[in-house]
Amino acid sequence: MSLLTVMALPLLACLLLALILPTLGRHVLARGVIFVDLALAQIAALGQSVAYLLGAEPHDPSMYYWAFGFTLLGAALFSFLWDRSHSVLQEAFIGISFALATAATLLMLSNAPHGAEHVQGTLSGEALGWVTWRDIVIMLAIYTIVGVFLYLARRKLQVCSENPARAKAMGLSVKKWDFLFYAAFGLVVTSSVKVAGVLAVFSYLIVPIVCSTLLGRRGRGRLYWAWIIAFGASVLGALLSYHKDWPMGATIVVLFGVTVAVVSLSVRMKYVDEKVNGEEPATQELRPTRADAVNQ
Repeated sequence: MSLLTVMALPLLACLLLALILPTLGRHVLARGVIFVDLALAQIAALGQSVAYLLGAEPHDPSMYYWAFGFTLLGAALFSFLWDRSHSVLQEAFIGISFALATAATLLMLSNAPHGAEHVQGTLSGEALGWVTWRDIVIMLAIYTIVGVFLYLARRKLQVCSENPARAKAMGLSVKKWDFLFYAAFGLVVTSSVKVAGVLAVFSYLIVPIVCSTLLGRRGRGRLYWAWIIAFGASVLGALLSYHKDWPMGATIVVLFGVTVAVVSLSVRMKYVDEKVNGEEPATQELRPTRADAVNQ
């Protein structure tokens, strides 16, 4: 079978992930909740595991409903049970949620038939190699809805992400907008985890936007470069997966890891060179500035 025949649908799914997840990643980075994706993704996987124990098949709609219901619960907890001014407690709460969801999934599936395979699949994204047109249509519909919401509410979401104090001064309900963001985020994560797995979803969300930020991109250019990086990793991952017979999800995760390592090293070497030459190092902050918000 040809490359196009085998990899067309998995690659199309990855390109859809590359469009929506870095867009959400900008807000995640601005909020300083880097691992919220892992937590929500694992909570979605916990919901899938409950549906699996109840007898749902992989493409059964109830699998998605359970996963999204659990994700909405996680979104509500993340929005209303903490104050974002306490970043350490916030990250601790995210880590605890991830650990609990993972442990609960392992416990529930410990004695289930093929339970270990189900857990491995939710992490590594083995289903990516078996994507159907139905999965593509569902992803496209969900991502379009979330994309329209992100565009229409972009200014309110931006100020709530970057400057909650200013948002409150403007009369915005930060917790309400936090919940709306996490609900939209959870909608994407639920459908994405089902196809690509927890690790790949996290990589698409964080790595491209971090790399474009390290490269000094700002404003809209930061998102454009994140898309380019995500598209490149997707295409190269599809090629390697086909020729080496490697699982596509795990291959893309490793490629993202190599990419961020190369970008970090190149930025570090540039910093050292500038320092040796007596120039002012052009350091960049991961958190976008207020000027970036205006440009966006």
